[in-house]
Amino acid sequence: MSAPTPANQLYLGPSGGQPEPQGLLSYIWNEQIMNPANRDGNLNIARAVGLFAVGIMFVRSDLASALVPVF
Repeated sequence: MSAPTPANQLYLGPSGGQPEPQGLLSYIWNEQIMNPANRDGNLNIARAVGLFAVGIMFVRSDLASALVPVF
């Protein structure tokens, strides 16, 4: 009997490991926030949040008394 022939390198598949699965936050960051297809909606959300924050800061400051009429 002759010795068995060694298996080819590709017999068991490629030697590289499987790619790591993306985490939920990585998926959301890459597919929803940084995706160019969603850019317009994301900019609208950023503007709305910024305007809301400026409004809250204005109301909390001393300038808010200008909104109340003095009789």
